[in-house]
Amino acid sequence: MPAAPRSTELAIAEPTLYLPKVEPGRLFGILLRRGWLVILGMALAVGAMAYYVKKAPKIYVSTGSVEVSSHAPRVLNIDGLSPEDSKDLEQLRTIERNMASSALLMRVAKSHDLFTAKDFAPPGTSEQGVVALLASRTRVELDRGTRVVVISVEDTDPERAKSIVESLVSEYDLWIKDRREDLARRAVEGLAKEEEKLRQSMDAANARLQEFRETHPVPGLEGREGSGPVTDQLGALNTQLTQAKSERLRLEAEYESFKKFDPEDPDSLGGIATTARSEEVLSLSRSLQAKELEFAKIKERYLFKHPVFKEADREVTSLKEDLIGAVRSAGKALERSYHVALENEAKLQGEVEGARTVAIGVEGVRSNFDALKREADAARELHATVDLRLRETALTSAVAASAITWAEPPFVPEKATKPAKKILFPLAAFVGMMGGFTLLVGSELRDGRVRDSASAARATGAPLLASLPPLEAGREGDMVLLSDPASPTAEAFRRLRAILLPPQAKPDARTILFASAVPGEGRSLCAMNYAASLAMQGQRTLLLDGDMRRPGLSREHVKAEFGGLGDYLSGKSDPAKACFPTALPNLYLMSSGPMRDDAAELLSGTRFPALLEDAYRWFDAVVIDSPPVLAVSDALAISRYADRVCLVVRQNASERKNLRKAAEMIRATGGNLMGFVWNELPVRSKGHSAPEPVVPFSHPALAGPAAEAKTGEGSASPESSSPVIS
Repeated sequence: MPAAPRSTELAIAEPTLYLPKVEPGRLFGILLRRGWLVILGMALAVGAMAYYVKKAPKIYVSTGSVEVSSHAPRVLNIDGLSPEDSKDLEQLRTIERNMASSALLMRVAKSHDLFTAKDFAPPGTSEQGVVALLASRTRVELDRGTRVVVISVEDTDPERAKSIVESLVSEYDLWIKDRREDLARRAVEGLAKEEEKLRQSMDAANARLQEFRETHPVPGLEGREGSGPVTDQLGALNTQLTQAKSERLRLEAEYESFKKFDPEDPDSLGGIATTARSEEVLSLSRSLQAKELEFAKIKERYLFKHPVFKEADREVTSLKEDLIGAVRSAGKALERSYHVALENEAKLQGEVEGARTVAIGVEGVRSNFDALKREADAARELHATVDLRLRETALTSAVAASAITWAEPPFVPEKATKPAKKILFPLAAFVGMMGGFTLLVGSELRDGRVRDSASAARATGAPLLASLPPLEAGREGDMVLLSDPASPTAEAFRRLRAILLPPQAKPDARTILFASAVPGEGRSLCAMNYAASLAMQGQRTLLLDGDMRRPGLSREHVKAEFGGLGDYLSGKSDPAKACFPTALPNLYLMSSGPMRDDAAELLSGTRFPALLEDAYRWFDAVVIDSPPVLAVSDALAISRYADRVCLVVRQNASERKNLRKAAEMIRATGGNLMGFVWNELPVRSKGHSAPEPVVPFSHPALAGPAAEAKTGEGSASPESSSPVIS
């Protein structure tokens, strides 16, 4: 159970803590009151848009598309002068940008006489302005993921819109052609100058070559390299020298073999070459070997004294002698041949050296001739290349090829696309609605009147104590608890009575002050009916009319012979003369007395708290009706002596700033602001004011102290005697 006191403390400290952040009812009420602003805004916006649509010129849009080829047709492949390629996205974007460039739009504007067309641009518009206007009406966009460029033009004339789309493509081709022709012209001029220089250089090279040829009449000079009589002779001599060296080396080797011959070893001649001289030697060597083999067999069969042995030995010896003689004879012949070959080699070596000397001189002349010839050939080839390029460049401008072709030709539009009614009217309605909502919110914020109890709670910082339903017309000044006790209003006052009963901790808190921020809130009605509810509960209740500025609850009792609160506070009258019993038992009224200008000074004096102390002896509760807080300071002077203060707030009558100011002033003066009563009684227009509440009474003022002395204290009882304030 400890949470309940805590929540109660929070509710008292922050009375707006449990108020909803969003109040649908309040929003709905705002719409009901000021929804006409939204409707008016929408109607005005739609009307203005209808007028605009009627007066605005109709805009037609013609659209076409062209396809960009990856390779434009090439008749002559010349870098820089051939049609532009479009292999990658950057080149496609370049074509897209060129088709929307100011230079191309200028050409299109001139071709269609847009500078003088009054229906295209206002008279007096500069060329730059016309081009800018055409650019704003032209849209060139590369279709994403394709090689197609979409072209659209807006114009008031549908035929002209189609024609401009076609002109953009045709003028683009002409523009590109002009650019190529200009580039070709400049290239031709440069190539012509270069060709003239190369021609002169070629002629000079040919002249030098011819002069060298005439100066050096060498046979075979223009033949291929290495040819000619001198070179051929040197080659033949080198060949003969090589052959002579080979022959000399062969003879030298054969001679050395014969010199090393061993008669005991005929096999030593096995490595010599087969020649006419060595054939005899080799034949004898083979015969000797055969005879020695035969002699070896005879040795095995016969002794050395045997005739066969002797005969064979004699034949072997004879063959050896013949072989030695043949070897000597062949060696001498080889020696003679060797010396001849050596002499021949030396002779050929001398002839080669002489021929080489002659060839070196001829080759020097040939190399100079070849250098001049190469120079002339290079000049001739370079001149031929430049001359060919010059001819090709001249032909390039005459052979035009475009990289774009029509994919979808434009058509004459049949319907205008602007003004777009399907978009403009909903947009105007939306803008008008937002403008209406802006006016609604602004007027609602500017109108500070309190229209619901939640707003009043936020403004005052106090909780809602009771809500009074509207009364029937003409009964706004009734004591509802007597005239219609079963009504919701009567039940609301009973609920207020239950809420404002003194707590058990403070049983002496018996003074209730009803106040309001401004006049006309229903303060007096609440004070009268609340006092009546206490009286009907059996409590002796004093209803004190503290409004000495204007007649209120006691207007029927404001008479000179009766006095009143003001006369008592000024010391001119007895309070008993201003205290009247009413038609309701236990309810007494103390009138305000005649109207006074010094009410604030009187209420701030010491006699008013003394009056309350004296009243506590005779009454169970004191209910005070006070002037408006913001009108005069009387209510502030009274609030400091009241145990509880109840603020009355009337629907559509109070403003938030006034309520906030009144609540702050009451708290600043020490008043105990318990909460507020929400009065739903409608505010009437001027000239139709509601009846003012008046307390009914049954007889004149009560008797003074003399009457009290006659009755005596012992004979008076609370039920039978009337209270007397001394």
